[in-house]
Amino acid sequence: MKFPFRPFTATIVILSHAVAASCLAADEKKKEETAADAVTDPGLVFQASFEDQEPGDVPSSYFVLDGEWSVVEMDGGKAMKLSETPLVEAQVQIGDSFKENGGMIKARIKAEKKRRSFPRFGIGMHGMSGYRLRLFPAQGRLELVKSEEVVQSFDLEWTAGEWWFLELTVKPAGDAWTVSGRAWPESGARPGEAQIEYISTETKFSGKASVTGTAYAGLPIYFDDIEVRKTELAPPAAKSE
Repeated sequence: MKFPFRPFTATIVILSHAVAASCLAADEKKKEETAADAVTDPGLVFQASFEDQEPGDVPSSYFVLDGEWSVVEMDGGKAMKLSETPLVEAQVQIGDSFKENGGMIKARIKAEKKRRSFPRFGIGMHGMSGYRLRLFPAQGRLELVKSEEVVQSFDLEWTAGEWWFLELTVKPAGDAWTVSGRAWPESGARPGEAQIEYISTETKFSGKASVTGTAYAGLPIYFDDIEVRKTELAPPAAKSE
């Protein structure tokens, strides 16, 4: 028995092969771009603007310690969202672990307040035992925290509903470590001098970088443009036009 030729079925098969080939080519291009970034910027450990990620769960490579985290669309782009529930000291660790090496993390964070309730959020280096830099708007302070103890603070007025940058750097200084922190609104300029400057006599630091938040205001907190670097390797110089 002869079966009639069905051009529609053949077209679907051809299109399926074409789509698969296109996806494979896109994956290979992404791998090449990642490898090129590693060569041109060896100090870069982690970077995420979330634009290439689908809304939904955060990537499986992110180590969620507590809280409900997801990738969402907002402000014409995408960001990582910390849900307002459950109300916990939420944290997600990112990138490779730093083992007795200096590092820097920077992130852009947006949150709102509700009446007299304020959120609290921050960034950290070297895992659970390392230092965290956090904005505590209810107290009007930028704080450097170690094992839940505030070791240094800086008076700072936060503006709700605006993106803020937080930057934490931990680098070796002889037999000690210099821990510095900055915070500034997206509408302003990065402070020339660190607002937090602390000398730590800890002998060893080890662990991943992290972002943290506590939604005391009962509203989500958003994180974007996260960058983690090795302090021993400077970023490449900007190309001249």
